[in-house]
Amino acid sequence: MPSPYQNKTVMAGNQMISSSIYVAPVVSDMNHHRVFGKSLFPLLLLSLFSLSLLVNPRSTRAEEGLKQERLEPQSFSDLNLRFSNRSLTPPDTLIVQTIPLTGISVASPFVAPNPQAVIFEDDRRQRVAVLSMDSSGTLALYLLEQLSLDPKLPALVQCANNRGCETDRIPLTGGLGCLAICIKEFLELSALNQ
Repeated sequence: MPSPYQNKTVMAGNQMISSSIYVAPVVSDMNHHRVFGKSLFPLLLLSLFSLSLLVNPRSTRAEEGLKQERLEPQSFSDLNLRFSNRSLTPPDTLIVQTIPLTGISVASPFVAPNPQAVIFEDDRRQRVAVLSMDSSGTLALYLLEQLSLDPKLPALVQCANNRGCETDRIPLTGGLGCLAICIKEFLELSALNQ
């Protein structure tokens, strides 16, 4: 292998300057790629492996938390109302309690279709109750969860009277929707008190 030092003579004006210069050996393109290919690839693999070890346990813990959340029934705090244009009666196996609402009447809207039932459910679509009106106008509340709503019937009648459910004909918020809003408040209150 030749020496990396070379003697060079340079002319500066009228004088000649002689010096010894270090010249780095030239690496061919093939050797250059081979050197970097062998050193960068294992480094890249090691980095990816290290990152996967850091990230993977966290995702596994998050998945375990989601599984536990699905398995454990949680109490609801805010209910959504879903309206139906036909009367609904849940299967007997799902009904925990049936409450006939005999002292309450609701108005029918002038413009929109008259809803015949309201389903009370949480954000995970866990159904809590169904308010339904049959063809004769008789109202019934079907509880699908164990809630104590019986003692609140006088307060429910008072809420419906205060809101004017019997005469309010505004679509969705009047009539059956008006009564559903009162029941929603009592269901949420009953769930919080348990």
